[in-house]
Amino acid sequence: MPNCCLMKLNTTIRFFNRTDYYTLHGSDALFAAQEVFKTTTVCKMLGSDPYKTEGVILNKNHFESFIRDLLLVRQYRIEVYTNQGTAKNQNWVLEYKGSPGNLTHFEDVLFGNNDVAVSVRVIAVKLGMDGKSRVVGLSCVDTTATLFSVCEFQDNESFSNLESLVVTLAPKECLLIQGEGSREFQTLKQVMERNNVMVTLKKKNEFSSESIVQDLNTLIKFKEGQQQNVQSLPEINLNLAMSATSALIKYLDLTSDEGNLNQFSMDQIEQSRYLRLDAAAMKALNIEPRIDTPSALNGNVPTSILTLLDKCRTPQGRRLLAQWVRQPLKDLSLIKERHDVVEALVNDNELRSGLNEDYLRRIPDLQVLAKKLSSKKATLQDLYKIYISMLHLPRLIERLTTVNIVTLRTMFTDPLTELVKNMDKFQQMVKETVDLDAAERGDFLVQLEFDDELKELKSIMNEVEEKLQVQLGKVADELSIEAGKTLKLESNQQFGYYFRVTLKDEKVLRNKKHYTILDSNKSGVRFRSNKLTVLNEEYIAAREKYTIQQKNFVTEIIEIAAGYISPIKAIGNLLASLDVFTAFASAAVSANIPYVRPEMLPSEAGKLNLIQVRHPCLEIQEGIDYIANDVSFERGQCHFSIVTGPNMGGKSTYIRSVGVAALMAHIGSFVPCDKAEISLLDCILARVGADDSQLKGLSTFMIEMIETAAVLRTATCNSLVLIDELGRGTSTYEGCGIAWSIAEYLAKNIECYCLFATHFHEITKLEEEVSAVKNEHVTALINDNKLTLLYKVKPGVCDQSFGIHVAKMANFPHSVIEFAKHKQAELEDYQASVFEGSDNSQKKQKIIKEAEGLISEFVNKCKKLDKSLSDEDLKDKISTFKKETLSHKNPYIEALLAAS
Repeated sequence: MPNCCLMKLNTTIRFFNRTDYYTLHGSDALFAAQEVFKTTTVCKMLGSDPYKTEGVILNKNHFESFIRDLLLVRQYRIEVYTNQGTAKNQNWVLEYKGSPGNLTHFEDVLFGNNDVAVSVRVIAVKLGMDGKSRVVGLSCVDTTATLFSVCEFQDNESFSNLESLVVTLAPKECLLIQGEGSREFQTLKQVMERNNVMVTLKKKNEFSSESIVQDLNTLIKFKEGQQQNVQSLPEINLNLAMSATSALIKYLDLTSDEGNLNQFSMDQIEQSRYLRLDAAAMKALNIEPRIDTPSALNGNVPTSILTLLDKCRTPQGRRLLAQWVRQPLKDLSLIKERHDVVEALVNDNELRSGLNEDYLRRIPDLQVLAKKLSSKKATLQDLYKIYISMLHLPRLIERLTTVNIVTLRTMFTDPLTELVKNMDKFQQMVKETVDLDAAERGDFLVQLEFDDELKELKSIMNEVEEKLQVQLGKVADELSIEAGKTLKLESNQQFGYYFRVTLKDEKVLRNKKHYTILDSNKSGVRFRSNKLTVLNEEYIAAREKYTIQQKNFVTEIIEIAAGYISPIKAIGNLLASLDVFTAFASAAVSANIPYVRPEMLPSEAGKLNLIQVRHPCLEIQEGIDYIANDVSFERGQCHFSIVTGPNMGGKSTYIRSVGVAALMAHIGSFVPCDKAEISLLDCILARVGADDSQLKGLSTFMIEMIETAAVLRTATCNSLVLIDELGRGTSTYEGCGIAWSIAEYLAKNIECYCLFATHFHEITKLEEEVSAVKNEHVTALINDNKLTLLYKVKPGVCDQSFGIHVAKMANFPHSVIEFAKHKQAELEDYQASVFEGSDNSQKKQKIIKEAEGLISEFVNKCKKLDKSLSDEDLKDKISTFKKETLSHKNPYIEALLAAS
C-alpha cells in the first residue's frame, strides 16, 4: 500500500499512477468499484497488517472515464500520486491534481473528444468595505474562452447581488480567503453551496496583488493600437477584483504555461445587461438538468429547459446555449435581433434543415482547437480538422446570402465572409505542408518533399500498402468473397491494418487457423492473416520512423498555424451563435404545438399577457394531453394573481409555465403560447418547493424564509415573482399571517407581476383590499364522491378544499379517510356554518369580513375595561357590548352562537 496517509475530504479521490494502470485504496477503492464496475467484488485486500486495506485497479480507459465523471459531473477533486522511490522503498509524491475549476492537467483527457468539452469557469471573491458599505470584488476566469471577467459592487448581508452573479457566470469553483470574517464567511460559503459551486480555501497572502501588473502583462493580448500595458486598462483600478484575479492566476498557475502567454482578454462584468435570476428560480423553472433527475441521466424526455432547447450540432454551440439560459437579456433591441434570426430560420425550412443536417455538423470545436494551438499542443490532425471546416464555410455563407434579412447578414454573412478570407493563407499553408491524401485515410503526415529521408520512408510505406492490396485479393479468393465489398481492408490508430467482414459473413472464418480474429462488434469481425500481421508491423515501423523524422517540421507548422488563433476563435464564436439560433428554431417547429414569436415591449408598457401558455417540458411527455391557460397582467389594472385549488390540480405547473415562457422570450427563443406580449423584465424570482437541507442545518421553513427575504429585497415593479405554497413548516395561523403579509407587500408596495399559489384560502380576501389583485383557481369536479382534476385555471376562489379527496386518490385506508372527515368537521365547523347569504361565495365573504370586524371591536372594548371594577360590573359591561354587537344582526355571528 502506498505510504501516503495524509488526511483528505471524502470529495477528494486519490489515484496512484503505476505507469500501465492506476490504483485506488481504502474508501476511494470501494467508491470507484461501485461507480465504475457497479460492484465492490473487484476490490482486493492489499498490503499487510496493520495497513491492510481495499484496493482496486483501473486501466487507462476506466481512469479517463472515471475522472470525466468526477470532475465534470460530480464536481470532486482529484489527486494523482507517482512513486519516486524504488519498488521496495516506495516514496509516493503528488504528481498533479485537479478540481472542477482547475482542469489544466486533465485537458487532454477531458477534451480529447471535443463532444465532452464544457465551459470551465472558476471565480475568486474578496470582501472589503467602502465606508459602512460592504463591497465584493470578484474575478472570473474562463480557460476555454481565455477570458478574465472582473467587477466590484456593493452587496447586502445575504450577498444577493453576488448570488445573482454566480447564477449568471455558472462557475465550477470559488476561491475564498480562509476564515475571512466568520459570519460573513459562512454566509458566503452558503451562497456557493446553494449554487453547487465547490469552495476552495486559500491563504490571505495568495490574494496579494503585488505581482498582478507583471502577470497580466504576460497573459493579456492587447488589441492593435492599444497601449501594451495593463495599467492602461480601467479594470486595473478595481483593487479587490485585482486581488481576486491574482489568486486565480496563482491557483491555475497560468503564467507557467507558454500557451497562455498573450492569449487572454479582460472585460468588466456588466450586471445590468442581464435579467437577474436567483438559485431558487433556476431550480423552480428547471432551467438546467439535475443530476438526481432520472431522465437527465438516461437521456429520455427532457426535464429541463436547457435539454429541451439543446438541439445544437457543435460543442461550442452547446456551451453558448448553457451560457444564454443563465444570461437572459435586458436589452430590447438585442432580444428582438435574436427573435429576427430565429424567425428567419423558422420560416425557411430548407435553410434550417441544411444547417442542422449538413453545415453545422461538419464544424469541429474551433474554440478548443484554437486553445490547443495557443498551448502548442495541436497536432496535424487538428490542423486538418480546421482546414476541412474552412472548405465547407463558403457553401454555408453562400446559402446564408440567399436569405435577404439585414440581421442575418449583419450578424453572420458579412463577418464570416471577412474571416474566411483571413484564413486563405492558413488553407494554403496546410495544402503545402500536410499530406492531404494520407489525411483522408486517417494518417496525418507532412508532405514528403520536405526531406529526403521522409521520401525514402514514404516509399517504403507505399510499397507495403501495395503488398497489402495484393493480400486483400488473395484472402478474398481464399475465402471466396468479393474484395472491397464483402471483405474490406481498413486501418486505425489502435490496430493498424486489418481485414473486416460483416457479422453475417463471419462463418467464412470458421476453422481457418491461419487467421487471427482481433475483435467482433456490430460493424463486423476484424481479423488478420499471418502475412498481413507481418506487413502491418513493417508499415507501423516505417510510420513511426516517419513520425519521429517529421517532428521538427510539425513543430514549425504548428508555430505558423498559431498565428491564426484569433480568426479561428472568432469563426468558432459566430458559428456557436448560429448553432444556438438553429436549435431555437428547431425546438419551435418540432414542438407538439409550434412555439410563437413573443411581442417584446419596453418595461414601461407594463404588460405580461400569455394566451394559452403551456409548460414545454410537460407537453412533450407521452400520455399527457396538456391543458393550456392564460395569464393577463397589466400595470394599473391587475398585476397580482392569487391561485387556489386542490393539490395536484396544476397550480405549480401553471405558475412555472409563465416563468419559463418569460425566460425563453428573454434569451431569444420563441415561446410555448398561442400569443405572447411581454414587457421587458429585470428579474425572475421564485419561492417554489423548498427542500430540507439538514446537512446544511436548514429546515424547509428556514430555506423558505431565506428565499422569500431575497425576493422582497430584490423585486421591483418590473420583476416577475413566482410563489408557491408559502408558509409551510410553522403553525397554520402563523404561516397564514406570514403569507398574507408577504402577498400584501408584493401587491401594494412593490407592485411586481406575481403569481401566488396558496393553500391558505383566507388570503383570497386580499382581492377586496387591493384592486391590482385577482383570484384564480384550478378547477376540479366531484362526481359520485370521486375527484376529477381539470387543470383549467378560471377566475375566482376555489370554493372548497379537496385534501380528503386527494388522500382517497392516494389510496389511504378507509378508516383514516373517515376519521379525517370527522376531524375536519370538528375543527372547521364554523366554516361549515349555514346562514343567510352563505350560498353566494362573494356575499358570504363580505358577511364574514363584517363579522370579524365586529368581533374584533367587541374584544378590544373588553380589553380596555377597568380591571378595578367588580365582577358584577364587568359582567354588565360585557353584556352591554354583546348586545351592541348582536344589534347588527350579522348572520355569521348568529350562526356561530347557535352552533355553540
